[in-house]
Amino acid sequence: MNRRQAAMAASRGAIVAAAGAQFARYGYEATSFARIAEAMGRPKSAIGYHLFPSKHALAVAVIEEQQVRWVETAAAAADEPAGVERLTRVLLDTALETRERPEAGGAVRLLRELLHTDVEVPRGFVWADFIREQLDAARPADAPALPDRAEDLLLEATFGLVTSAATTTPDDLVARLRALWVPLLVSFGIADADVRVASVADATTRGPA
Repeated sequence: MNRRQAAMAASRGAIVAAAGAQFARYGYEATSFARIAEAMGRPKSAIGYHLFPSKHALAVAVIEEQQVRWVETAAAAADEPAGVERLTRVLLDTALETRERPEAGGAVRLLRELLHTDVEVPRGFVWADFIREQLDAARPADAPALPDRAEDLLLEATFGLVTSAATTTPDDLVARLRALWVPLLVSFGIADADVRVASVADATTRGPA
């Protein structure tokens, strides 16, 4: 990579990070190139239509960058048993990351707002597929059929809480997510959801040994 390419990559990365923070704070509709430029302390022209020809293109870049991280998060959770434990680990890690990286919060909020609209979103990591896979692995063979779009219900409830709980402490956020997930999972036919969620959530709040 030559100097010009490196400068372009650095500029692109800075714009994506700034845009992610603005999308996290204001949502898709209320975020503009002008607002992103102002947050960066730069003129609107510095955003560069040659890099991002539209707000949608910029939103896609924010989501795509985060989807790469979500793929890595899911891979890192492979040592957890498939099912509730793996689902809890990935969702908790994602929720806590939104507190540390505003651009992660931007991707979460964008997905929450755009998934059920006509706006096209990238599919580098499909949350609904991941959640359905873990629910199928967690449920006993004789459990009743899952409700329609059970995975969407769990995802929307989780992302809704995460995007509205930015001022809580990490332990409070984990506790609130745990209280959200357990009754939902029990209603999906996973009777021991409280124990299985707790096995991951308690380790998270204690931190590494």
